[in-house]
Amino acid sequence: MSDLKVDYFALEDSVQTLSQLKSEFDGIEGRTGDTGDIWGHDAVKSAMDEFSGNMDYNRRKLTEEIEATGAKMQNTLETFRDVDAKLAESFDKERTA
Repeated sequence: MSDLKVDYFALEDSVQTLSQLKSEFDGIEGRTGDTGDIWGHDAVKSAMDEFSGNMDYNRRKLTEEIEATGAKMQNTLETFRDVDAKLAESFDKERTA
């Protein structure tokens, strides 16, 4: 029988990294304001507006996925900690019995 080893620090670090990524992606929205004046030609402005709209949509979808993945990782971390604590408690009870 093999032992399952969980690296709590790696899970915690991953949850934190995903949270930071989500914050960065959320912050991008504030920097994609109206930039039409800098493009000059209407065709370029139109193309950049379309690109920006597509990017906003895809950024929102990616942000949702990052958030969902972070929540799943946090739940995994909590579940492993809970199981670990219960196993330790059951071993302590067996030793004192």
